[in-house]
Amino acid sequence: MHNQVLGHRDFIQRLKQGPQRVTVVTRARHVASSSQPVKAYPSSLLPSRRIQLEHLTYELINNLALPAEPSPVDLQRWSKNIDVLHDVHGVAGAERVRRAVLSNPSLLSADLELWHSFFVVGFGLPADSFAKLATDCPNLLTDGNVFTAGSCMLFFKSMGWRNKDIKQRIIGYYPRLLLLDRRRDIDPVLGFLERMDCRGENLRLLVWEFPRIFDKDYRRHVRKFQYLGMYGLSMYRTKGGENVTFAADIDIGGGAGGSGGAFMA
Repeated sequence: MHNQVLGHRDFIQRLKQGPQRVTVVTRARHVASSSQPVKAYPSSLLPSRRIQLEHLTYELINNLALPAEPSPVDLQRWSKNIDVLHDVHGVAGAERVRRAVLSNPSLLSADLELWHSFFVVGFGLPADSFAKLATDCPNLLTDGNVFTAGSCMLFFKSMGWRNKDIKQRIIGYYPRLLLLDRRRDIDPVLGFLERMDCRGENLRLLVWEFPRIFDKDYRRHVRKFQYLGMYGLSMYRTKGGENVTFAADIDIGGGAGGSGGAFMA
């Protein structure tokens, strides 16, 4: 009887002490968690969003061995980025946001608010297209910058592309093109094509039908179009009244790593 009374008193005392702290084991280190919200989270967060962010944070820690105790600055940025992702995915997109962040945790460190303002607010990109962009090409949002992306978009507009063409084709299918630097990656290819007599309408048609011409294998693409006789490109050029064979795979100077010109009789 005496033991039962002592046990009852211990039980009452534990209830008065409140919830106990639990240790969550991660691959990084041990993390102390409790039922109380983490103080570093923004105070403006709604309780439901705070709990969701806390759960996602610990899931990232456990699955990806991230730092066990993110700094307050990191938590502020994470919460803002998750808010952006929730906004573009819609009310029923919580699970899609979770999968996107777990697949590409670097999204949490990107400036998604800036990208959202650039694409959605400024350029008029639909919210669901921005959500698709974050999933399909997170490198653009983590490694790129809005100045480089804007310069690429202006280049395509100079080639006759409309805003809806850029939204549907570039952002929709070739978003990595927006990582290209205009001077470093695009201008050398343009110079190479012009020396191969691909200019004017032929150049605009080539860029329209094959925007991937600006990748690292552009010489191989040009050689293919030479054999096909497309876009004003040909294996033959007139020199001194005679037709000579011109090889596009031979460096003719300029461009990326160009060194000199050569003709083959």
